Amino acid sequence: MKKFIFLAGVAIGFVIGSSMGRGPYESLERTARQVADDPEVKRRAAQAKDAAGKAAHEAADTVKAKAPEVAATVQEAVGSAAAGAKQRLAGGDTEGADGAQGVDKSEDLTAAADGVAASESAAGGDAEVSEGGPLSS
Repeated sequence: MKKFIFLAGVAIGFVIGSSMGRGPYESLERTARQVADDPEVKRRAAQAKDAAGKAAHEAADTVKAKAPEVAATVQEAVGSAAAGAKQRLAGGDTEGADGAQGVDKSEDLTAAADGVAASESAAGGDAEVSEGGPLSS
């Protein structure tokens, strides 16, 4: 279907172009060349190119200067988040996610982690397979 639409467009363009002749095309080409050859247009294009190059160099210099600072900030944030997670799992934080005091969820998390570890060791990839038993993944 797409090929048919493309071929129909080519056919319509051919018919319209051949009926109008080369006059409008040559006129458009002549105007485009005059604009491109105009000294003012060339000067403005060179100015724009220089300005874009300067802006790119300034942006690159700014990124190079700020990169170590940003990396240190991210590393610090990740480290504090990891420390907070370890503390919560170890039972240091007794405030729940809903703000209730005295609710210790670390025991639940530890029990859940132990349950997952036990089920993985029983049915994990390192479990032994007997001749009559089913294969587990």
